[in-house]
Amino acid sequence: MCDTLGRVVNEGLALFAKNSDRSPNEPQVIEYRPARDHREKELRATYLTIEQAPHTYATLLSRPAWMWGAEMGVNEHGVCIGNEAVFTKGRYASAGLTGMDLVRLALERSASAGQAAELIPRLLEQYGQGGDCGYDHSFFYDNAFLILDRREVWLVETAGKKWVRRKVSAGSISNRLSIGAERDEYSTGAPFDFAGRFREPVYSHFSGSKQRLAQTAPLAAKAESAADMMAALRTHRAGSSPLTKGDVASVCMHAGGLVGDHTTSSMVVELGERVTVWLTGSSTPCLSLFVPWEFGAEPQAPVFAAGRAEEAARWWRQREAFARAWVGRTPPPEFYAERNALEEKWLALPAGEERTRRAGEEAAAFFAKWAPAAEQAGPRRGAGRFLRYWENKDRALAQPERPVVSGG
Repeated sequence: MCDTLGRVVNEGLALFAKNSDRSPNEPQVIEYRPARDHREKELRATYLTIEQAPHTYATLLSRPAWMWGAEMGVNEHGVCIGNEAVFTKGRYASAGLTGMDLVRLALERSASAGQAAELIPRLLEQYGQGGDCGYDHSFFYDNAFLILDRREVWLVETAGKKWVRRKVSAGSISNRLSIGAERDEYSTGAPFDFAGRFREPVYSHFSGSKQRLAQTAPLAAKAESAADMMAALRTHRAGSSPLTKGDVASVCMHAGGLVGDHTTSSMVVELGERVTVWLTGSSTPCLSLFVPWEFGAEPQAPVFAAGRAEEAARWWRQREAFARAWVGRTPPPEFYAERNALEEKWLALPAGEERTRRAGEEAAAFFAKWAPAAEQAGPRRGAGRFLRYWENKDRALAQPERPVVSGG
């Protein structure tokens, strides 16, 4: 499960944000990959070998450590893309390009959001989509995409090889087909209600997607700053108790009990004169800090250079230990006050590598300071099923279900 938001605020600013909701134990690595020319004619994606492009753009990718493709990312031209699982009628293909493959391919090959919105359907029609996308269980689905640059936002929704796309000034996607007859372009046939025809009702309902879309749509429409998008990604629905009960219907998703997905990484992108990326590099954004990184700068954790996926996965697991310590416990108000003050300070500083360095050091000190406080907060609280779920996940965290891959 996931939530992705985007808005073109004005001619000088566009905003992108995504929570990647995956298995709680799946590391998500953040990699900077410089632009490259390619002599080889083919590339190996997660499950398929396809034609390679002669040139690929520089990208920042956030990807599950065992997959070639990415959950979300941004390229040197300021194109941002996030994908979502959507549940559709009919059978899912056992092999094809995954939604994450399509995100990465479009970022590597597109100089604008419009180009990406055209490329994804072309690749879909040529190669199809499919393959098991689960980390510690089988999980098959189709995909939706939110694509943004400094000028426009595109929504692309799919069902097998069929697709529909729509241009908006602001929008969000949340694990359900949402484009009806109000489309800009569609794959085949006369105009029709795409979501009404292809949305599978049972999985779409139990994914909590309707409730989350009701939260994200107004937040995307009124977002004015990176801080607004950070707040959106930390949203819990009214009445929820996220650290003591699983909740699939909150944007900041918490696993536990019958809920098997958890926010494992979060990204906010500011497209102004610079491309500034704000990253948690860790799970549970309500417990995390968003630290800044200027696109193209020297990689600094949580951003790692390509080829250092093993190190990036270890870093994610170290941060995950902090979040796990707070499961079933509630941080004191001082925790949130200090976290918010740090982010406000970083947002006010001039953009650049000095801000990135300083934020990294201050974030490390923050987590070191607050790690012991979790154990001092007393025993975990929550229903037995919730606590047993997390006890099992804690035991399995150090035993990866799938090997880390370099990502090519």
